[in-house]
Amino acid sequence: MRLLASAFVLPLSLLLSAGCDEPAPAKKKVQTREILNQRTQDIRDAPKEIKSGAAVPAPKKPIARDPITLVGNTYVTAIGRTSIDNMKHAVDLFQASEGRYPKDYNEFMERIIKENNIALPKLPYYQEYAYDAAKHELQVIEYPDKKDAGPGK
Repeated sequence: MRLLASAFVLPLSLLLSAGCDEPAPAKKKVQTREILNQRTQDIRDAPKEIKSGAAVPAPKKPIARDPITLVGNTYVTAIGRTSIDNMKHAVDLFQASEGRYPKDYNEFMERIIKENNIALPKLPYYQEYAYDAAKHELQVIEYPDKKDAGPGK
């Protein structure tokens, strides 16, 4: 009887353990940040960040699946859009006074951002401002990995 029981237990335990996967690795915690009434001069090089594959251009319209997150997403999108419009004006003023646009990201940072002490409203932890020298424009980029690892995920 004992031999018969072990004949069933061993295959049954092998069958049950075969379906078990390794536990998923713990997600890296992402540090969120306060954005209300906060300012930043952290502006990235857009082509470099997007080419690396870490970032993508952020949607230009708010995206939400429910009315609660829609309000927050609309606020963030409006802040980003306003900053982009204001920066376009600053770049156009540079072009009018110099007869050209900033030649690259470094000149943009030195001559427009630092010389004029421009600080932009902070964006959520998964978004950053980025400047594209070829297009002469500021844009908002997102880091999908940070967004996916954020709170509540």
